[in-house]
Amino acid sequence: MKDPRRYATRLVDHYLGARIDAAGPAPGLREAVIDLVAAAVPAHIEPLMRTQLDLLTHPSSNQFPDAYLADRATAEDALQKAAAGLRTALAQAGHLVNAQAFERGTAARLRDDSRPALRGELARIPRPLTRPGALDWSLDPAPWFSDSHQEQEPWPPLDLASVASLRSLPEGAQAFARVDNGPHAGWVQIGLIERQRTPARRYPDQPARQVLIIVGLEAADNDPPPGTLPISQAPWQLWTRPLQHLAPTLTQAGAAAKQLTTTDQALVALTDAGATPMVDAPPRRSGPGLPPYVLAPAASVVAALGLQPTAGICGFSLSDPAGEALICRQWRGHLVHDGSFEPLLPVVAGADLLIRPDLFTRLHATIGPSRCQAGINVRHMTAQDDDLPDDED
Repeated sequence: MKDPRRYATRLVDHYLGARIDAAGPAPGLREAVIDLVAAAVPAHIEPLMRTQLDLLTHPSSNQFPDAYLADRATAEDALQKAAAGLRTALAQAGHLVNAQAFERGTAARLRDDSRPALRGELARIPRPLTRPGALDWSLDPAPWFSDSHQEQEPWPPLDLASVASLRSLPEGAQAFARVDNGPHAGWVQIGLIERQRTPARRYPDQPARQVLIIVGLEAADNDPPPGTLPISQAPWQLWTRPLQHLAPTLTQAGAAAKQLTTTDQALVALTDAGATPMVDAPPRRSGPGLPPYVLAPAASVVAALGLQPTAGICGFSLSDPAGEALICRQWRGHLVHDGSFEPLLPVVAGADLLIRPDLFTRLHATIGPSRCQAGINVRHMTAQDDDLPDDED
């Protein structure tokens, strides 16, 4: 590699940038981490990465395997080594601190949070069939070229055109699907996001393809602007911390009276716990094993319904005095190959947000029937050389 330090800088910024920024005043930390990674590039990262790629991929592949590779492991190791000398660096700069409090606080800010990945695993289910009727065509994933003799199917899917120009479903709140069976039978699906991909394949030559479907509950007096998304952004801690700790000024009465009834807003959010952020999302503290998408209700919904994080070991769940009230489910699957000798790839990933039916009725009444909308955004993309955005992009 011609410029190990430039490569090391890119690794540190990509994998560790947000965590180093969160460390606060840390003289020389970033530079020290970059130095350690750069020194490891020729002797450690390059040979180990080469071995990993040889073992985990086909020689003709241009895709990175879904694995914890040497570049990320080395960056993490460098951060831990460099951070161990932070207090000494501060002392050399003339700043004496309480040793135990500093070490404890710095470790909390720098450590990779494994809770989103663990909760994501607890929230995983087989791919559900629950979705609005207008999206029934999407139950069969976008055309796959899993058989070299398979005839090419229409692209984009023919029925996609029926919703591609819509920003909200005409049935309003009645458009939201309800779960047919299982422990959450009758619950209302107020949020849905699903990505369906076709990997690029060389024989027969076909480009990469993707369909992205987003549905979300919105409160609005008029039709939302075209091209916008029916979801907002939120911290994933809405699932784990009481709202009064995250937004102390947001009261239940204030949320219901001022926000839900008067403010146009998306009431479903894509959180920063997912491996796939929104386009304008800030850098996130992500670790290995994160689910592609994690949805959450808007803070105004949590406040208006008086919800609290569900106690005990669980996935993404909020409760009220009557029991579990709102959950986010995860799925990832539909294994296909790209026409070569690659391992099978999971190319359908998604999440939805379910609310207990009595709470949906209450929320619908609070928002107002005329303001309660089922927002939608459906789009498709085609790219050469599998240039479609991936979970880590």
